[in-house]
Amino acid sequence: MISTAATEELRRRLEAIRDETKLYANTANRIGNAILALLNYLCDAPFLRKDSDDSTAYLLTLLAGCVIGESKAITLNPDGSIHCGSITVDGSAIFNELVFNHQNILEGDTYFTDRGIIEKVEHTDLGQYRLTFRKEYDEEVTTFHANDIIMGKVNNLDRARTYYTFWLLVNSVDTESNTALCTLYSDEDVPGGKNYPPVAAARVIRWGNTLDTTRQSVWFVSSNDGRWLFLQGVHSPILEDSENGSNYAGFIGLPPEITAVQNLIDRGVITKDQPYVYFRGIITQDIIKVDYKGAPMYTARDKGRWNADTEYIKDYDSVEKGYFVDRCWHGGCLWQCNVKECKGSEPRFNNTDWSCLLGSGNNSMTIESSAGDFFRSGTKWSTDLTATVWNAEMKLTEEEIGKQHITWLRTSGDNDGDTAWNIKHPTGSTGLTLSISSEEDLPGDWRPGSQVGFTCVVTIPDMEPIQQSYSIAN
Repeated sequence: MISTAATEELRRRLEAIRDETKLYANTANRIGNAILALLNYLCDAPFLRKDSDDSTAYLLTLLAGCVIGESKAITLNPDGSIHCGSITVDGSAIFNELVFNHQNILEGDTYFTDRGIIEKVEHTDLGQYRLTFRKEYDEEVTTFHANDIIMGKVNNLDRARTYYTFWLLVNSVDTESNTALCTLYSDEDVPGGKNYPPVAAARVIRWGNTLDTTRQSVWFVSSNDGRWLFLQGVHSPILEDSENGSNYAGFIGLPPEITAVQNLIDRGVITKDQPYVYFRGIITQDIIKVDYKGAPMYTARDKGRWNADTEYIKDYDSVEKGYFVDRCWHGGCLWQCNVKECKGSEPRFNNTDWSCLLGSGNNSMTIESSAGDFFRSGTKWSTDLTATVWNAEMKLTEEEIGKQHITWLRTSGDNDGDTAWNIKHPTGSTGLTLSISSEEDLPGDWRPGSQVGFTCVVTIPDMEPIQQSYSIAN
């Protein structure tokens, strides 16, 4: 309840009118004066107005919150939350918890090292600069040390978008006044060959140190260059990159223009427009290799001689934590598994579960006669010529080869007769066994001393033809 002299006077007048008992005592003049006094009080009343600009020097408590602007651009909620379009902080913002909803955008370069914001710049008589750093909180002191190399960037949001970088060497630090006395590097000692004086409000970071090796490391993320970069041994503004040493200890992203990487680019090992990882060493448990499309790249794993009870894979091995393609030795050949899981399927010619890596071209053929290879003229005889085809140490069956890939040819001194016999026995009409007789398959001039040869030719797709001849003499 507000109690002032004005409100007490109003209360007295209105109560006198209310409690009056005399007839005709409440005259128009008496009532009018009370109403006018009330009106005057309302014009100067100690309440916030809603019809004109107003202010108060007292704490304002809005129990249900507050909405600012007709479009509700700012909302102050009773639970302590604020909803607005943007916030501009000229000083510092302190958060006990900072939550980014969906995405966090970092523009330019983000450094992870000692840093400061210049509040004031004084140019001393000795050509040095005394930098006073802004305190983000009362007890804060600068973390820069003597011999630190500090770098600052100025990006003026003017029409010309003035942008430049300045480099300073810290000569001494005064933590009581939160200042550092610095020397400006000469133009020839900085990247780009041009240095600039420091300015107030610029942010500066420790780039390295001329003497202290523990302060010669810095790492940063650059959205401009598209990489994460780690530097070591930095003792000057200009980074070293030569056969004798380099400050570039590692990077993730697009490769920088350094000797170790440029050699790989020149040899075609890597490209400058694809991201890579570069470090002296990597300690890891699992390495999963994929191609540029994201498909897994398999590591070959030799599992010795083929065993029907062993499971072979071309898939992810959850035990060894990697993608593997298994290989084994069988029948004098090296085989590689083609399917996700393979158990009990023998590696053989035409078995699509396997690919032959070594030994596929080691093919041979033998032909044997069931009745020998010498037959007298004037006698009736017959025999079976059986061809055996070998892939390394494995004998191929007729079913594996397919009759459509088998051809028998006759060769003798009777050219016309040979042609007629070959037409009568086209490709695919006979398998690996050819039955011949003296009555059906000999040349017309068969006599003592005559000789006839029968050749088996196997033409397997994607392989050199395999052939062998068998001669029958009289």
